[in-house]
Amino acid sequence: MQNNVMTPVTDWQHAAAFVRNTLCFNTRRDYAQEVRLFAAWACKPASAVTLGDLLSYREHLESRGLKPATIAKKLTVLRRLFGFLAEQGVLPRNPSAGLKLPAVKDEASKDILTLEECNRLIGSIEAQTLRDKRDRAILALLLINGLRICEICRANIGDLRQTEGCWVLRVHGKGGKEADTRIREDVLATIHTYLEERRETNPDAPLFIGTNHRAGARLITRTMQHMVMGRLEVAGISRPNLTVHSLRHTAVTLVIMSGASLIHAQEFARHSDPKTTQRYFHNFERLKSHAVMLHPLTVQTSA
Repeated sequence: MQNNVMTPVTDWQHAAAFVRNTLCFNTRRDYAQEVRLFAAWACKPASAVTLGDLLSYREHLESRGLKPATIAKKLTVLRRLFGFLAEQGVLPRNPSAGLKLPAVKDEASKDILTLEECNRLIGSIEAQTLRDKRDRAILALLLINGLRICEICRANIGDLRQTEGCWVLRVHGKGGKEADTRIREDVLATIHTYLEERRETNPDAPLFIGTNHRAGARLITRTMQHMVMGRLEVAGISRPNLTVHSLRHTAVTLVIMSGASLIHAQEFARHSDPKTTQRYFHNFERLKSHAVMLHPLTVQTSA
């Protein structure tokens, strides 16, 4: 199994239907890439793939030093692919049945920012330049509305509008799902400050654009990720487990700590499964009601 060997055509062509059956464009692109990578590595027809091949591929990914979460995502695509092909009758059996995924740390337990750190992060941006005003608006959407990086990148100016007397942003989420998230007056003012400086009103124009070599072009996720991590560093906020996605987890956690119910928190985070939101409550309640708080021993501090 070598990566430099041409992939046999045979029955891999049926994988195109699996990719096309996915609603979200970005997901279709990612699925197509993962299928191509595995097909080139396996160098055999899809109908000849066995569980042993998939286990060997998992070991191959591990040998490359990929993180468990990355390996799990790649193998999940393959499990869905072979499950789809088996359901469609293309394959006599599903070779991925029983394939175990690497253990991945619960995302809800990722490191989050404190309220003081959130204020420090946004406050570290003086908002004098167009780029500063843009970054301040993006951080507000991350920390207050809990948007994902990809959702902010996909947003157009026309997605920001009034409905039922409230300002909302139409969010183009995972799997092609769309939902409106309410925009508070302070966040709205921050966005409008940026757009006024940019002097752009075309509703079909990207809400956020690049300012350097991609000036005028839609901001891409990689650029936004670098921006966020750079702003965290400038604000003096640095921890091993702190990631860009930690800002979304921070937003969800803060609304729960402020008294949001499970239903309201799920709606806020736009989780399709309430079990995902429930993890945040479990983490919060676990610390809040930790048995150590019942311990009768007190350590006396020296004068």
